[in-house]
Amino acid sequence: MASLQAKALNLALPMLAISRFSAAPELIEERLPKMRARPQERPRKRLHARFDITEDNSRGYPLITLQPKGRADEDARHLLYLHGGGYIVDIADVHYDLVGRLCDATGASVSVPLYPLAPETKAVDVLGAMRALYGELAEQYGAHNITIMGDSAGGGMSLALAQMLKADGGPLPGRLVLYSPWLDAAASGEDQPELAKRDRMLTIGMLRKCGELYRGDLAVDDPRVSPLHGELEGLPPMAIFAGTRDVLVSDARRLVERLQAPGMPEHTYHEYADMMHVWMAVPIPEAKKVIAQTAQFLKEAAA
Repeated sequence: MASLQAKALNLALPMLAISRFSAAPELIEERLPKMRARPQERPRKRLHARFDITEDNSRGYPLITLQPKGRADEDARHLLYLHGGGYIVDIADVHYDLVGRLCDATGASVSVPLYPLAPETKAVDVLGAMRALYGELAEQYGAHNITIMGDSAGGGMSLALAQMLKADGGPLPGRLVLYSPWLDAAASGEDQPELAKRDRMLTIGMLRKCGELYRGDLAVDDPRVSPLHGELEGLPPMAIFAGTRDVLVSDARRLVERLQAPGMPEHTYHEYADMMHVWMAVPIPEAKKVIAQTAQFLKEAAA
């Protein structure tokens, strides 16, 4: 049963900006210039008190790094966190709070790229930039010490990046963590129209529009934008989290169904009843449980 905090949050979702934005996909392109005019979020003072935080702009986009004050835990050394936002929306303050809680729970440091957004930058170039960044981090920390993870669109990009690494022979990360991942830009799940009736945040129309703006000349089922259709064999162990009040739980379920086949990578799947999209980013009891499960998964995978 969902906590009282989660129930209250679900009732409030239609009043949030993201829900209003999602409800009018035909206005997305018209609203983007106003969104771009806002300054990008940076970690607040509360995080600076707990972490050494740096920003590097040498790659053409900001890279934020959080390092726990003192020595990081060797069992979970570094996280590459790719934030959600439909590939078109900047990082939010709640993303920084989430990565801060992950660092506290794991002892790891984390890199948070504020990657270029669509429609100004398309999937091929965004993924190319993240592939180059991962290569740098693998040299610095060792690929086996890295976890690639993200939420929503960032979860989809995490899986797509791992598939790229496998295809080009690059060193694979030690593990993957996908929070409410968006894995199918076409929103083609047969169950999604019914699931959408319970989702008070996302709409199928919004998903398809964002996918169109991001993919550029790629086909909608190209694994670089819809990694659900990509190769899974040989990928690192992965943990997948999804909630039943999220239209994207369909993507997670379809991924897990594929992972049941022989020869697929090890995985763990956590489906939370009555949880909304990316609930782990807000301060509710169910989010604390996800952080604890993530930390345990990283320790087990490292062992």
